[in-house]
Amino acid sequence: INIEKVIKMTNAKIVHYSIVNIDKEDADINIIIGERSNGKSYQLKHLKAIEKYLETGTRFILLRRWKDEVSPAKVEQYFKDVDILKLTNGKYNCIVTYTKKIYFGWFDAEKFKTVRGEHIGYVVALSQEQSYAGASYLDVEDIVFEEFISRDSYLANEPDKLMNFYCTVDRKRKTTKIWMAGNTISRVCPYFNDWGVYNILKNQRKGTIKTIDIESTEDDVVKIAIEYCAETGASSHTIGKHKNMLNSGD
Repeated sequence: INIEKVIKMTNAKIVHYSIVNIDKEDADINIIIGERSNGKSYQLKHLKAIEKYLETGTRFILLRRWKDEVSPAKVEQYFKDVDILKLTNGKYNCIVTYTKKIYFGWFDAEKFKTVRGEHIGYVVALSQEQSYAGASYLDVEDIVFEEFISRDSYLANEPDKLMNFYCTVDRKRKTTKIWMAGNTISRVCPYFNDWGVYNILKNQRKGTIKTIDIESTEDDVVKIAIEYCAETGASSHTIGKHKNMLNSGD
């Protein structure tokens, strides 16, 4: 064993992502891109989902692209790194999903049974956005769209589907914010072209935030904030053509 190498890796300073700076921009659409496992999702699920509900009672929407990504097992796994027991002062110890709603729950290990508690949010597949057109989400202020940059494929006219779903949720209140988290696998993404932000991303440096106002109507603009996360400074221990993206978000 190379002891010096182990010590060096152990003592390496890892820079974890914080949502604080982009949150200050008060943008309608927030795009956060960077290397994998840098804390993007951790921040969003805590500060724009679980903790915000506990502080304000406001619910959230966890948005994914495909139907199989919103199964109860996958949604509950997504929240596994949230210490529900601590955050709820021992009242709940897990997350439960039922009929596309997200709940706090209590898992009884002796009885091997989970009891649902407070309803805290919703989970939606963008591929099914049309089926939600008549739903009411007036209790929602934040839509967390995870892994919006795809390694494989996108929905047909996907940016339009997202805007249609946004209209369903916001209902012209102008109070709903979208948080889009993605790994920098590719800059070929329909959102960047459709919203005219590709040139911003092409020249953006790591650790910076850029904003742009896009006209919606003559008297209304939509503010987009784009953050290219700083490097964590830690290796993902990978090789191959994606290693630079995985290691540093290139």
